[in-house]
Amino acid sequence: MALTTGCIDGNFLGVVPPAAPGGGSGSETPPAHQTWRSTAPLNTARTGHAAALLPSGQVIVAGGYNPNAPDLSRSLSSSELYDPATGTWTSTGSMNEPRVTHAAVLLPTGKLLSMGHGPFSNTADLYDATTGVWTPTGSMHFQRQNVQAVLLPSSQVLVVGGVANNPNGPGFAELYDPATGIWSRARDTSRLLMQPALTLLPSGKVLLSGGGYSGDYADAEVYDPSTDTWTPTGSMLTPRAGHTATLLPSGQVLVVGGGSAQAELYDPASGVWTSAGSLAHSRSSHTATLLPSGQVLVVGGGSAQAELYDPASGVWTSAGSLAHSRSSHTATLLPSGEVLVAGGYEGNNESLDTVEIYTP
Repeated sequence: MALTTGCIDGNFLGVVPPAAPGGGSGSETPPAHQTWRSTAPLNTARTGHAAALLPSGQVIVAGGYNPNAPDLSRSLSSSELYDPATGTWTSTGSMNEPRVTHAAVLLPTGKLLSMGHGPFSNTADLYDATTGVWTPTGSMHFQRQNVQAVLLPSSQVLVVGGVANNPNGPGFAELYDPATGIWSRARDTSRLLMQPALTLLPSGKVLLSGGGYSGDYADAEVYDPSTDTWTPTGSMLTPRAGHTATLLPSGQVLVVGGGSAQAELYDPASGVWTSAGSLAHSRSSHTATLLPSGQVLVVGGGSAQAELYDPASGVWTSAGSLAHSRSSHTATLLPSGEVLVAGGYEGNNESLDTVEIYTP
């Protein structure tokens, strides 16, 4: 799931000195550029979790799945905080129920909204970083897993995908209002989708791309919150699900992965998709993080080798290799401009507690 994953990580809240390898003070020798290093492991190994950068500059990691745990505790409700200044993890409050392949969105209030669960839940929780407590909020109209969510300019949250029932019907969309804690129905998408991608465009509209159910789709639609309507737009060059869709500074959207090595660009002005070259590896359940330089860092999804996309040249280059080939992990842009990559699973399907940091 992807919280959409990109918009949360894009909050720049000052500069925190980068942690030295294995944690420690930022007064130590700074790390080299374009390198990977290990930092303190998670307290609990997890995959299919969610992560977000909080206003404090800390990173919260919540939920996920640990197949190494006893049967009744494999789905996780626990959450923990990473402090970039010390390179350490501390436990914080637990969600009110376990959540896997859920979505998390940082609200303008500074609270974190988490919703959905695999296999399927309609509940949602709010995390208050000032108290470290999760509290229940309104429940969605539909049970969902692998849900996609995006924060709208109105401060509402649009949720799409992952509905358990009606496989041949439309895709049920919903809106969460933080002011009331209430979910309302939004206009349906054209069909049910699992693992599509949502991207907030500069216009305030939302691009919905790909996804699948009985197969992967190349379709794309654009949602206009002002009219509550979905409008078909150009189809992708490659059908895909489990991909990432990252908004670039140019206003274009870079789509990567979903089982393919082919990348492509969407132009909101024309509704046309064009090739963005090929990665060295096909990927799925990976992450794509927009860096302060405007480049995009792609990590995991079947390979330990990370890759960088440069929109200025349209060229893909190697970004070095991680110690672990991970999928269903999280990647969070830190205030320092570094990227924190946490958890996930390797080829043996065992959850990882390892954490690595990329320095551009």
